[in-house]
Amino acid sequence: MKKYFLSAAMILSAASPAWAAELTPGNLVGRYKVEARAGFQKVYANFRVVNTTEFEVQRTYPNGNADEVCNGTFNLLSSVSWDEEFLILAAKKNFKGSFTCPSDRSKEISFNIDFGTTTTDDLARGTSVSLTSSIAPGMRLNAYVKKQ
Repeated sequence: MKKYFLSAAMILSAASPAWAAELTPGNLVGRYKVEARAGFQKVYANFRVVNTTEFEVQRTYPNGNADEVCNGTFNLLSSVSWDEEFLILAAKKNFKGSFTCPSDRSKEISFNIDFGTTTTDDLARGTSVSLTSSIAPGMRLNAYVKKQ
């Protein structure tokens, strides 16, 4: 009986989202493909988190063309709220960043990605997030992010 109880406990704990790694600046380092939808237009980007404070972003097009690589800095902010699905307090993450491009360093673009309770496992599988940007003030965009 004890053997079956331990086996069941291990299976349940392995399936629990509490065991997935939460997002930190260190485990965000890597390359990502991003697809955002703004109205009827889709925007594609290659996004690379270089280290715990810096990133690069490059808009790409379905025909293979790409814009210049832009550089920026970010902060990963946490807030705690009640998660109705799992009935626990959950740490929600917001990626606040700003960047400039080599062609015009005076034009700074800022954005905020609301990761919610997304984990590193979610990013590896691909997940939906919402974002706001100074490019489209007052609009909340949906995006699909997948770590490469």
